[in-house]
Amino acid sequence: SQDLPTPSPQSRLVQLRHQSQDLSTELTKKLATSRSGQSLLHIGPSLSTLPPDLTSLLEALSPLLSQVEQYESENRGELDRLVHMGREVQCAVKKREFSGQCAEIYSDLMGAEEVLRWKQVQQKQKKSEKGAGKNKKNDESSSSRYEYNMDDDDWSEDETEEEFDHICSLERAAYTTLYLLQELHNSSADVSAMTTTPKKRTAQLSEGDENDGSNSNNNNTSVNNNLPSLSDFSSNDNTSLNGVVLEKSRFLAKLAPRIRRLESDTAKCLVSTLEELLLRVRSLMEDENDTNDGNDTGYDNKQQRKSQHDDLLLMIGHCLRGLALLGKGADAESAFARVAIMPIIRSKLSMGKLDEGGSRGECAGLFFLLDGIANTISSMYGSILRSSECMFTNETGNGFKTLVMSRMEVDLVTCGVWVPVATALMADPGIKMAIFSPGIANVLQANYSALDTFLSELASSLLRQSPQQQEEDVKKGQEKTSIETGNFSHLYFRPTIQADAIERAQARLYAHPTTVEFSKRWNLPIYYQLRFAEFCKRLDKAVEGVCREGWTADVFTGDAKDGKKISDTFGYELPFFFELYDILLSMWKSDVYLRPLTHRFLRGAMQLIGRVLAFVKDGADGKIQFGGTDQQSEAAMDSSETSVVTPAYYWNERVEDIAVVSWELTILETCLTHDYLDYVANTVCPNDKESRQSTHNSSLELEEIRLLASEVLVECSQEFSPLVSHSWNTLIVDRLTKQCCIPLTAVKGVAATYRMTNRPPPSQASPFLASVLRPLKEFDTTFSSRTPPQIGDLWKQKIVEAVSLKYSIAVEDLIATVKRTEEALKSRKTRKMMAGGMSDGEKVKLQLLLDYRQFKNDVEELGLESNSIEGIVKLNQLTAEAESLLPK
Repeated sequence: SQDLPTPSPQSRLVQLRHQSQDLSTELTKKLATSRSGQSLLHIGPSLSTLPPDLTSLLEALSPLLSQVEQYESENRGELDRLVHMGREVQCAVKKREFSGQCAEIYSDLMGAEEVLRWKQVQQKQKKSEKGAGKNKKNDESSSSRYEYNMDDDDWSEDETEEEFDHICSLERAAYTTLYLLQELHNSSADVSAMTTTPKKRTAQLSEGDENDGSNSNNNNTSVNNNLPSLSDFSSNDNTSLNGVVLEKSRFLAKLAPRIRRLESDTAKCLVSTLEELLLRVRSLMEDENDTNDGNDTGYDNKQQRKSQHDDLLLMIGHCLRGLALLGKGADAESAFARVAIMPIIRSKLSMGKLDEGGSRGECAGLFFLLDGIANTISSMYGSILRSSECMFTNETGNGFKTLVMSRMEVDLVTCGVWVPVATALMADPGIKMAIFSPGIANVLQANYSALDTFLSELASSLLRQSPQQQEEDVKKGQEKTSIETGNFSHLYFRPTIQADAIERAQARLYAHPTTVEFSKRWNLPIYYQLRFAEFCKRLDKAVEGVCREGWTADVFTGDAKDGKKISDTFGYELPFFFELYDILLSMWKSDVYLRPLTHRFLRGAMQLIGRVLAFVKDGADGKIQFGGTDQQSEAAMDSSETSVVTPAYYWNERVEDIAVVSWELTILETCLTHDYLDYVANTVCPNDKESRQSTHNSSLELEEIRLLASEVLVECSQEFSPLVSHSWNTLIVDRLTKQCCIPLTAVKGVAATYRMTNRPPPSQASPFLASVLRPLKEFDTTFSSRTPPQIGDLWKQKIVEAVSLKYSIAVEDLIATVKRTEEALKSRKTRKMMAGGMSDGEKVKLQLLLDYRQFKNDVEELGLESNSIEGIVKLNQLTAEAESLLPK
């Protein structure tokens, strides 16, 4: 580079410009060939128009920017002014809307108060018209306080319409009160929301500042750049709107005391009206009952009373709905119980009527008393109860359980009828003691059954229409509208009660706390103890009689018809088992059994059966002696008086007793798992619909109860089979084996029969052989039809095996003796030939062969295979030598 000459600056500048143009051209070509470079080519013209320096550019744009900023500021101010005016317009519209609402609220409040004032004026006028002539003494019965004379209220048609309008106005007043209360609540909620919202927004802003402190300038810029809008409500801009809301809230706050007073006065007015209407219904129904008793005054009067009843039913419906709207359903229920039900209860419930038909303390009239109360309530107020049930039943729940658990707004069946009845029975000390704690098992069971039946059928008794009422409703539904007479009664709402509605009402009765408390009043464990003591006493007497007189003792204390039925149906033979099975059946009779004690009665039955099994086991083991003791027997013999005393013995030594008792246990085992199980299951889980309704259990629960009872009885019956098997395979086998072995002592005498007697050879079996198996044959003949199926013929085979084995041993010993005798005679050379050419030993062997064959035939007559018995096989081997001695 030192050899090259240094160019001048001017030439160097020209060179660089040419080089720059070349590079620019090359760059443009490359940009044109690429996708991203094509978009950059558009900025080429703008780059050529840029001034040589930025300073001149800024100086040129400053005036333009100032004008733009000024224009934007003016538009922003105009927009703020327009938005502000728009918000003022919104506030004015909202204020006008709230003013209209406040005016409407105040108007509704004034209208409702006017309705109540009119009612108060009417009540004062009635009181002043009745005067002192209608005042009652304070010591009169409570039912007289609610007497209502229909003659004093023979209103004209115009007055009736006026009363209709007023009661409808009362319901509308309830609607108004509910609306005012909701507005008051909503206003309070709005004020609370306004007071809590700014705090939340401040907290949010503070959290935003802490989290994004580095970007605060950017946030402020973005906030400032947001244009105001009518839909953008900030805390500062909502001040005027909040003021309107607060103004409405202050207005409602001033009306709050009047609204609360209106709520209270409306409820009181509806309750008083409801009480008055109920009294009129009662008076009307009493007049109708008098007419039915024979004091009929004509067809027109009947129709007039029916029309009046329909009108009263409509007006009562208005009152009930009004109270339900105000959430005062409990007041309606209390008024119905106080005015309608309690007078009926007081007129019918007394100690005299409770004991009517029986001695004092037996509560013989309780069932008829409760039935009379239910029938009276149904006849007088059944239409009201049905109407209320249809009006307030909630059918929007998810399933039957939801309907049961949901609280009805007005539940007259439960709280209006059942609660006062239950309270009256539990409140009076004398009645409570007589019903719940009589101290006599039969009386307590009858009382519980009567009240349980009353409660289980209460909903059906109150809500179900009679056929006559259903026929009347059908006739009214078929009537045509008469414009001339104005008879539109057939268009009135007529409730229809279905079976599911009655089930829901019944379920509410069972689920009510009063029912739970009522159930706790019964001292059922004491009742079970009394009953179980009776059962144990009967069983103890039966055991005593059997121990004193034996198994055939007549210890049955039940009804003779029941005993004959037990004998003919199940095949029992011993009176002791008659008594046991009758005791087991009596536990589940309708006059003994109580459903809440099912588990106790089932356990008691198992205990009694276990006690009998223990008694039989002890006797089978020889631990119990039957008959009189030795001292008693001696005293009876020495006594001059005639007395029958069974000699002392152990029944396990008598095969007949063992067999009979085993057969009775087999029958009892079969009954427990079949007939007795069905009897218990049908009592606990009845099949008929009416009885099943009183159990208040579902079908699945009833099947589960049946299954549990079956498992308990089957488990209990498993203890019978080992005892029966032991009785036959051990006790009977041992006793009969001993009896059959007694004649075998005569086997030794066979040799003496032919030794030196010069008798001819034997032609038939020995006489004693017929007595060997005679006890077994006689026993088998007697008890063949009473042998348990599971026993079979094994017991006979055991006896034959034992007897044949002992018989074979005796024969073996005898043959050995005969052989020794023959050997002795041979040595002495004194042997002589007897008649027939047989020696004495051969005659003995031939007799043993004949005896063996007879014994084998006897065994086969018993139904056994002789070839499978070891003793008989051995006898065959022992007597085979004498086969050649048989005559040909």
